[in-house]
Amino acid sequence: MISSISKCLRLLDPVFQALLVSLAVGECAANDAFADVHIHFNWDQKEVIDARSIVEKLRAADVSFAVVSGTPSELALELEHESSGFILPLFSPYTHELGRQDWYLSEQTLRLAEQGLRDGGYRGIGEIHFMIGFRPRLDNPIFLRLLALAEEHRVPVLIHIDAADESPFVELCRARPDLRLLVAHAGGNLQARQVRRIVEQCANAMIDFSARDPWRYGGLTGEDGRLLPAWRELVVDHPERFMVGTDPVWKVTRTQSWDQSDNGWDYFEQLLTYHRRWIDDLPGPVGQRVRLDNALRFFEIDARSFGN
Repeated sequence: MISSISKCLRLLDPVFQALLVSLAVGECAANDAFADVHIHFNWDQKEVIDARSIVEKLRAADVSFAVVSGTPSELALELEHESSGFILPLFSPYTHELGRQDWYLSEQTLRLAEQGLRDGGYRGIGEIHFMIGFRPRLDNPIFLRLLALAEEHRVPVLIHIDAADESPFVELCRARPDLRLLVAHAGGNLQARQVRRIVEQCANAMIDFSARDPWRYGGLTGEDGRLLPAWRELVVDHPERFMVGTDPVWKVTRTQSWDQSDNGWDYFEQLLTYHRRWIDDLPGPVGQRVRLDNALRFFEIDARSFGN
């Protein structure tokens, strides 16, 4: 049944997919506490949704805590303030609307990062994007000094690298063993065997499964909604190394022009339902780690101080 529904969903406008997925899968997992370690609140999302509405969505979905980066960066603080503390803001080097284009050229990026970490407003750094073959490179001085700040303040860094192989991640984590690294999107286009190399060679790297849903990177689950065998084996072998985020950003798809507002939060429930489905198929203790416990540990959260 799940397989047939999955095929039909591909033919429908994504606006209706969240409702249909919820009806098909049911509400059995709706009350399981969840850590969403990869969300955004960006200027082009704020055009269509406000911080309070995002917080309401997260609470309604039983998200115990979430990790947010914003563009501009201070939007993460706005969302955290609205949440009364159950959202952890990261410092984004994208400090203005087009900051993704020039952050790596400006000393101001470092000054703002240092101030934000020193004052305790931000709980980490990220998301930082790299496109292999384009600027900036991983040896960019501003980026390296951001990593040094993360090590100094003992906070994690969320990094996105679009790469065909795992070498950039492995080189980065092994060169900086004191860095707490969170690899976004399970490395994007990487296969399970490549992510396994990161996990087994980089004790300081954690992996998030954001955007590995069928509508973006894909390749994580089959038509039945369960992890493909190689991914399931990897997660079961290393259950302490994986986390999940919904990453409700929709302009990465071809269904929306770059000059439109980002309505990704319209798809949050759809994305969360997808991830809950494959997590629920894991052995109970493994699923609990992936769903919540690993994130509590990695972000150094006292479970007693969080939740709804």
